[in-house]
Amino acid sequence: MERYDVYDLDRRLTGRTCLRGEAHPDTDCQLVIHVCLFNSRGQLLIQQRDRSKQSYPEYWDVSVGGGVLAGETPRQAAVREVREELGLEIEAPGAAAVTLSFAGGFDDYYILDCDAPVEALCLQPGEVQDARWATKEEILAMLAEGSFAPFWPSFIELLFDLHQHIGLSE
Repeated sequence: MERYDVYDLDRRLTGRTCLRGEAHPDTDCQLVIHVCLFNSRGQLLIQQRDRSKQSYPEYWDVSVGGGVLAGETPRQAAVREVREELGLEIEAPGAAAVTLSFAGGFDDYYILDCDAPVEALCLQPGEVQDARWATKEEILAMLAEGSFAPFWPSFIELLFDLHQHIGLSE
């Protein structure tokens, strides 16, 4: 079972840990990371969540996401999650491009450049059942039809805008 460090609402370590899925007070928070891999054509690598996932089974989602394990930094978690879910080795990213808070934690989003062909990916069974490159317009259409994880359309647009300003696409 995965164990997470517990943070307070100001994102300070409390010195406690909890097991994944364990009930906790509203003031306890965990860290979650998302890695958004963009190719040189400005497309985002999206993954289809496995049908066995408890939340949003078979929905399409951003490249990678997962909890930061106890003793791990968010940047270390980003490298680990990309390796586990997609079978890719990446350099540790710089600072998160954007951080959102949610009830129970903080989401760090990393924007990285990657031109790996889909055929080179090694998808983690039980986590990811498919992957492909997609444009902003394709993802927004998937959101509208209900096949993409429930992000705000404006947030998807922000991810693409951030990549244009900090990544390689034109």
